[in-house]
Amino acid sequence: MTAGAAAPADGTAPESGEAPEPGEPWKRLNPRMLMVHPLRELIRYLPVLLIALVAGAAGGEPWWVYALSALGIVFGILRFFTTTYRFTPTHVQVRSGVLNRRTLSVPRDRIRSVDVDSTLLHRIFGVAIVKVGTGASHGQDELEFNAVALRDVPALRTELLPIANVSDASGSEMDEAVTGTGDGSAAAGPSNLSHWQPGWVRYAPLTLSGAASIFVVVVFLFQVQFFEGGLVTRLPIVQQAIGFVAHLPVLTTALWGAAGLVVVASVVAMVRYALSYGGFGIHRVDASTLHITHGLLRTRQITLDETRLRGVQLSEPLSLRVVGAASAHAIMTGLGRQRGGVALLAPPGPRDEAVRIAAHVLGTREPLEADLISHGPRARLRRFTRAATFAGILAAAALVLELLGIVGSPVWWAFVVIVPASALLAGDRYRGLGHLLLPGRLVARSGSLNRRRTVLSTEGIIGWTIRRTFFQRRAGLATLIATTAAGRHRYAIPDLPAADVWPLIEAVSLKRPGGPLLASGAAEQVDHAIDGIVAGEGPGRR
Repeated sequence: MTAGAAAPADGTAPESGEAPEPGEPWKRLNPRMLMVHPLRELIRYLPVLLIALVAGAAGGEPWWVYALSALGIVFGILRFFTTTYRFTPTHVQVRSGVLNRRTLSVPRDRIRSVDVDSTLLHRIFGVAIVKVGTGASHGQDELEFNAVALRDVPALRTELLPIANVSDASGSEMDEAVTGTGDGSAAAGPSNLSHWQPGWVRYAPLTLSGAASIFVVVVFLFQVQFFEGGLVTRLPIVQQAIGFVAHLPVLTTALWGAAGLVVVASVVAMVRYALSYGGFGIHRVDASTLHITHGLLRTRQITLDETRLRGVQLSEPLSLRVVGAASAHAIMTGLGRQRGGVALLAPPGPRDEAVRIAAHVLGTREPLEADLISHGPRARLRRFTRAATFAGILAAAALVLELLGIVGSPVWWAFVVIVPASALLAGDRYRGLGHLLLPGRLVARSGSLNRRRTVLSTEGIIGWTIRRTFFQRRAGLATLIATTAAGRHRYAIPDLPAADVWPLIEAVSLKRPGGPLLASGAAEQVDHAIDGIVAGEGPGRR
């Protein structure tokens, strides 16, 4: 086995032609993918096939739908014969493509994580998808092995990311995850940081995922409705429902419709929550490796190298915050564009549990609970000004509609709710605004409807962006954006007093180990810079 050729700096080498190691054989993936890929393509075209069947029942004959589905199945079969891979001492290479052939080559030292994804269809055939996270940017394709036999996943993971073995990828072990039992009853011990609690499902309706799912279904039905002249309304059951609702009073229909929507959305949200996060568990493999598993029908597993950790993020949407709930994610490098550089640490659930897990990963609880530095009266005024502007725009729109005769004067009663709600939202947005600099960590918090507290390692900050809109300049404010190679790459501190921007940047530079300003008297410079931030002082450079 000879060494592989050097790959580009981003860790990938698409369209590199034949690999330079002629003596190293190329291997094929598991032959079961001959069944998985065609069935996946068939499932993908299932909504279109349903439309075709309804259209056929209504007198149409969309033959092109069946031809398109057959073509997708053929391409699914061809993927097995056109996908090969091999390992060299320095690289991992995957060659794929039906029409456009390409070779993706990743240096072994750029591998940051291994993500195992097993849908219900994959589990039926005993295979899984192994995705390799690298240091490549989100615009690059990630390395993917689809599909690998479940019994071969531990060996492949160890080959890709050498760590202590985690037996979790075969038979019932895959289903039981890391909790020891399929019902999640095992207690969290020294190596099992957290496990699934069925009671967490009560938070699901507050995530609004059920409403989002219903919205997707409604959009799909509207698309079907306009396909060949209204297929939905021609169905007998739909015609009967429309006839029944038409004889009901408008107020009764609205109230029962709203109540039914809430019930259906809540049930859908709880089912989605249980399927997505059931069996959740975090297992510590060794001092620097975490293994995370969640999902019932579709099982997701990811092995993280904590040396690539650049921070954590605590998410507290308003709907969850009112009941003391939150979720937590790890900000990592090399997780791939599909995950956006973040890995789930705690699903929506009790805030104390999310903080506990995030604190364990960080090694300290202080950044997650410390009081933050407020941004002053100008930032507060800006939030109330924006809330008043929003209410003013709605009032102007209502006036125009009333003058045009589209709506009546009762529309103004809506502002009895809109104006106080806007003021309350503005006040909550200001209370959620703040930042704090701690040794080695920058903390930023903002938002109300979706409040997020981000704890970012100062070592991972590679640059800064100072953004000032016209209105921010008039108010003496600025948005400071920390750039990092991890997570979503850009983390903002909005509406920071302009005089505090440069002192904060200098203080972060002083705090960074090995920074250019760490010399004699550096500690005094850091303390002076931080004191200036707390006191609202600073040179105010722009």
